[in-house]
Amino acid sequence: MSKKAFLTLCSLLTAAGMAQAAEEESFAVLYTQVPAQYVRPISVETVAVAELKGLSAADGDLRVGNDDDKVSLYYRGRLQKSLYKPKDAGDVAAWAKLSGEIVDAALEKSARARRYDFELIDKMTGEAVKTLDSDSKYYASLGDWKADRPKHRRNFGSRTAGDNLYLKIVAFNNYTLDEIKKATAEHAGFKGVILDLRGSPGGMLGEAIKIADLFLDEAIIVSSKGREEDSLTYYTAHDGDITGGAPMAVLVDGQTASAAEVLAAALQEQGRARVIGTGTFGKGSIQNLINLPSGGVLSLTSAYFYTPSGRRLHGEGIVPDVCTFEMPESKNVDNLLAIGKTAGCNAEPREDTELELKTAARLLEL
Repeated sequence: MSKKAFLTLCSLLTAAGMAQAAEEESFAVLYTQVPAQYVRPISVETVAVAELKGLSAADGDLRVGNDDDKVSLYYRGRLQKSLYKPKDAGDVAAWAKLSGEIVDAALEKSARARRYDFELIDKMTGEAVKTLDSDSKYYASLGDWKADRPKHRRNFGSRTAGDNLYLKIVAFNNYTLDEIKKATAEHAGFKGVILDLRGSPGGMLGEAIKIADLFLDEAIIVSSKGREEDSLTYYTAHDGDITGGAPMAVLVDGQTASAAEVLAAALQEQGRARVIGTGTFGKGSIQNLINLPSGGVLSLTSAYFYTPSGRRLHGEGIVPDVCTFEMPESKNVDNLLAIGKTAGCNAEPREDTELELKTAARLLEL
């Protein structure tokens, strides 16, 4: 073997060794952090097997079997490697080593998997996270996670609407609280408040809690809870209402989500405001970010939000006091108000309709 060929081989072997070490390190972080932080109990074995089954995302001919005592790799239906599971089902290091060996066997057999090189972990984890819940997601880099954050044309707007103060929150950020305080001061003399949360995907939960505190007087705003009983946390309002108790109406629709739902639910359940619109999105979960040695980021659901009455927001959303689902603009407002709260108020985008505004104005007159 020539010196050049020898050096090339050494370089390849070194790179392969580094790749295997990086893989096992990433596996160890996943197998430690996911069972520790996920909102529902999940074992190291479940996470590891889901991760290995993710090899099929790199090559559909790769399959991983999970037997009582072994994990096996198949390629085009033929057994390639079979390893006994760790005697200690919670042994993270042993599961990481087993995973590394299975991946090495897959790379040795599959040319398609080898094309992904250091990106193979991204493919596997991206597939594995699908077995958790719809809000847990994997990003190949922190930049990808940031790029997936909601982007908005304008986050806040205010004006007078007759005798009422109209506040529109598209997204909750560091400036929203101050904007609301400024609007209430500039438009002093209003008789009622219309808070429009239609189309709002949420934003900073802390800001939504502070805004709820502006309108509530010593009351529970929201609570959060992970899978452990001692993880229950309450967020409460302090003394004082910035409007002096002026009547309120909150507008919501099928796109109202997350922090916006937390605010609407607090005002509704504490009897501070009537909610008008359709069922909301139903996103009330908290995600923790887990940074992997590979550079990827796992956004993992770690807890859920609960309304003041103890009802979980996630997957349920808010049922409005006045439902406008599939209601035409020509709907008589007084007739609509007479219907009252209905259980079958489905989610629907209503941000561009005027019926909710007219209904709110009429409701605040009563």
